[in-house]
Amino acid sequence: MTTPTTAAKARPTRNDAQRQAILDAASLLFIAKGLGGTNINDIADAVGMTRTALYYYFPSKESMLEALTEEVTQKASQLAQTVSNRDELPADESLRELIRQHADLILSHALQFRIVERSESSLPEPHRSAAQSARRTLLDQFVRVIQRGIDGGQFRRDADARIAAFSIIGMCNWTAWWFNADGNVSADTVAATIVDFGLRMLVPDKPRRARAAGVEDAIGQMREALAVFEAQAKRPAGR
Repeated sequence: MTTPTTAAKARPTRNDAQRQAILDAASLLFIAKGLGGTNINDIADAVGMTRTALYYYFPSKESMLEALTEEVTQKASQLAQTVSNRDELPADESLRELIRQHADLILSHALQFRIVERSESSLPEPHRSAAQSARRTLLDQFVRVIQRGIDGGQFRRDADARIAAFSIIGMCNWTAWWFNADGNVSADTVAATIVDFGLRMLVPDKPRRARAAGVEDAIGQMREALAVFEAQAKRPAGR
């Protein structure tokens, strides 16, 4: 049951909204002018506040980059761990959820992700090391789930878990550079397509049905074939 207190905590505050507005404005400027070419006054002007007021939320543009990095890189790692640690789920279901949530995150934070990719080297320590660690953790969670599927026979025995993980994460990450939210294809469709591609390259092909081992199996296969033929014969011409 949600109490008034917990509901109030979950509801974004005015400060949260202002903070997000600053990050959004900074993101656009970092993309257009680069981190080095953007100064605090540019960001303050874009948001419509004074430089002093902006300092209340962020002491520097580097601190904004840190926040953007946490919003994408750290969150991706945390989300992946929540799925990877659920060993009770079949490996294919775990991988499906891993891909879907990572694709959703990148598609909904495309601009932020592009900035982080371009500017991570500008992060001060220990934030740079933390971002790199989060990327490794994300990869490790994908590898863990894929390897579990290989060992359990749900995925192809000849698959390389690390290469497959890099490939899937790469598909998700690349959407930040080409996906157009105002285009004809929705983010949900893109995410579903990546999920489908990721699983298809790992799930083994279904083996052809073996020859009947006995008379009863042979009769059963014949009945199935006759049922298909009968259905086709009854179909009106031209369909």
